[in-house]
Amino acid sequence: MIDSPVRPYRRLTALGRAAAVLLVAGLWAPVPGSGAEAQQDKPIRLAPLEKLTPLPGGVGGPAAGSPEHIRQLLKPAEPLPPAAVPPAAAAATTTATTTTPTTTGTGVQVGNLQSIDPDTAGTLTAKQGGFGADMWLGTERSIVERLLPQMPVNASSAAMRDLMRRMLLSTARVPEGDSHGTSLVAIRVKLLAAMGDLVGVNTLLNVTPGRATDPELVRLETDARFLANDNARACAIAGGQIRDPNVPYWQKAFIFCQALAGQHEKAGLGVSLMKEAGGKDEVFFALIESLGVGDPVILSTLPDPTPLQLALARVAKAKLPPDVISSNRPGVLRTIAISPNAPVELRLEAAERAEAAGALPLDSLRQLYTSVSFSEDEVANPLSRAETEGGPMTRALLYHTSLIQTVPTAQAEVVGRALALGREEGRYASVVRVFMPVLKRIPPSAELMWFVPDAIRALLLNGEAIAAEGWFALLRASALFNKESDQAMTRLMPIVRLMGSPEAAEWSTSKLPDWWESVKDTQGAPADAALLYSLFDALGDPVPPQLWNDLVTGTGRKSVTMPHPALWLRLIEATEAVRKGRPEMSTKMARSTEAAADAKASDALANGPPGPRRRVAETVLLSLLALGEAGPAGADPLLIRQVLISLRAAGFEKEARAMAVEAALAAGL
Repeated sequence: MIDSPVRPYRRLTALGRAAAVLLVAGLWAPVPGSGAEAQQDKPIRLAPLEKLTPLPGGVGGPAAGSPEHIRQLLKPAEPLPPAAVPPAAAAATTTATTTTPTTTGTGVQVGNLQSIDPDTAGTLTAKQGGFGADMWLGTERSIVERLLPQMPVNASSAAMRDLMRRMLLSTARVPEGDSHGTSLVAIRVKLLAAMGDLVGVNTLLNVTPGRATDPELVRLETDARFLANDNARACAIAGGQIRDPNVPYWQKAFIFCQALAGQHEKAGLGVSLMKEAGGKDEVFFALIESLGVGDPVILSTLPDPTPLQLALARVAKAKLPPDVISSNRPGVLRTIAISPNAPVELRLEAAERAEAAGALPLDSLRQLYTSVSFSEDEVANPLSRAETEGGPMTRALLYHTSLIQTVPTAQAEVVGRALALGREEGRYASVVRVFMPVLKRIPPSAELMWFVPDAIRALLLNGEAIAAEGWFALLRASALFNKESDQAMTRLMPIVRLMGSPEAAEWSTSKLPDWWESVKDTQGAPADAALLYSLFDALGDPVPPQLWNDLVTGTGRKSVTMPHPALWLRLIEATEAVRKGRPEMSTKMARSTEAAADAKASDALANGPPGPRRRVAETVLLSLLALGEAGPAGADPLLIRQVLISLRAAGFEKEARAMAVEAALAAGL
C-alpha cells in the first residue's frame, strides 16, 4: 500500500499516445552521418595475410575465458580403448559436430570450428578450485535442471557458500541427456545473483558465449547492475532492449532511466501508457511520479522488493518500510544494508544477514556498526543492555564499546558477551569475524582464565593458530595445578581436534571418555555427545563403542527435520558411485557378443588407471540440498554425519571438516 500526495499524470489523448510511441521509437533510430554509418559506407581494404611469429613464453595465446580458451579447457583427455568408453560419456564430450579437415594445395587445413555451448562456460578450472570438467559425469541433465535451482543460496554456512560458489563458477561439460529448454548458465547466474555474489555474476557473464543475445542473461545482468547501484550501465543495457514492447520489465527500466536523466515528461508519458495498458505496479508508478514532481512518497509496505524498485527508491529518497527486511535473498539484503534511505535498524539487520551469507564485505558491517550513535548512558552500561536485549543494535553497541576500551579485562568482557550473544542468536561466526581485531589485541593473562576457552575457539575458527598459542600455553600451565582449568582443557580438546589444530596432535578419540565424564551432568549433555560422536565418526576418527552404549536408553525420541526420502536415497546412491572412482560399464558393452573385446574392457576397468570420478558435483549438490538453509548448525546428527561422509567420498575433506566445526560450535561445544 502506498500513501502519496503526488498528483497522477493526466491521461493522454489518442494523438498524444501515438506521439509518445513514435518518440520512444525514434530515440533509437540510426542517426544519418554517424560514425557507424560512415564506416559501413567506406570500402574495406584487403591485403595479404601476414605470418606472425608466436611470442616467447606462450604470450599471444587465447585470452582467459574466451571461446577458444574454453575449448582448450574442455578438450577431452586421452580416450580409453574404444570398448571401454561408455557411449553416453563419449556423446557428452562435445556439443557440436565438426567436418573432417581437408588439405588444400598450399598445405592449409580447412574445417569447421566447433560451436561452444554456453552452459559449459565458467571461470574456475580444477586447478583454480573448480570441480573439474567432468563434474557432472554420470548425472542426468534432467536431474540437474530440477535440483540446481533449489540450491540453498540463503544458507549462512561459510563452507556451504564456498562449495556453492565453486560449483556455479566451474568450467565443465554439460550433463548427459537432452535439454528441456532450460539454460543451465542462466540458472547459475541467477543463483549467484541471489547469493549476492555480484562479482561472480559479472565474471561468469563475461565468459559466456552469446550472452548479449540471450534475453534471460541480459535481464539478469541488468538486475545485478541495479542491485550494485550501477544505474549507468543498467540503463545502457535497458536502452538496447526497449524495442520489445511486450516485456513490461524493459519498459519500466527505460522509464526509470528517462527519469534518472531528468526526462520527466517522457517518463510520465511512459507511465500513462503502461497504466492504460493495464499495468499494476503501484510502487513503481508512485516512485516515478515522485521523481517527476519532487514530492516525497511514503511506502507503507514492500515485502519482496525487486532490484529495480530498490534502485528507484534510493534515487527517490523514499524511506524503506519495515517489512522490506522480510526478503531472505542475500543480494537484496546487501542492497538494503548500503541504502541511505533505510532506517538504521533495518540496515543493521540486513547487513548482519548479508555478511553472514557472504554478500557484504566484513568492513562494511564494521563501518555500519561504528556509524550508529549511542547515548552516554548506553555507552556507560553496554553489558547491562546486552544482558536484557539482543539484536543488531546491541551488537553495534558492544563493538563500539570494544573499540574505545583500553583495559584488557574490560575488552574481554565485552567480546565474551558479544560471542555469547552471537551463539544464542545463531550468528556466532559473523560475530567472531567482526570482533577479531579486538580479540587479537587482548594479551593472555592469568586474570583472564575464564575467557581462555572462548578466545581459543574464536581464534581457531578464524584460522589464527599462532595467536591462539599463547592462550593454549596459559591454559596448560594453569591446568597443572588448577582443577577448573584442567576440566576446561578436557572439554575444549574435542573441538580443537575437529579444527585440525596442531595443539591436538597428541589427543585422540580414545580420550573421549574423559570428556564425557566432565560434561555428563550438564544440561543437554546426551545431545551434545550424540552430535560430537557423529562428527568424529563421519571424519574417520573411531569412537569407542562403549561411549555409544552409554547413550542407549530407549528414550529421548525427538522430532527432527530430514530431507525427502527420495533425495536421501539418491544421496547415498551417488556417494557409493563417487567412491568407485571409475566409469561404470555401459549396458551396451555388457551385452556385447564380442567376448574378446569384453574381456579386454573388463581387464582395463579392473586393473587400469582410474578414470574420471562419476557424480562428483551431484554428490555435493545433494548434500547441500539435504542440509537446506539451516545448514550444519541446524542439522540432526544423522543428517550431518551422512553429509560429511558424502563430501569426503567426493574428495572434499577440508570442506567436510569445516562443516563439522560449524555444527559443533553452533551447539556450544
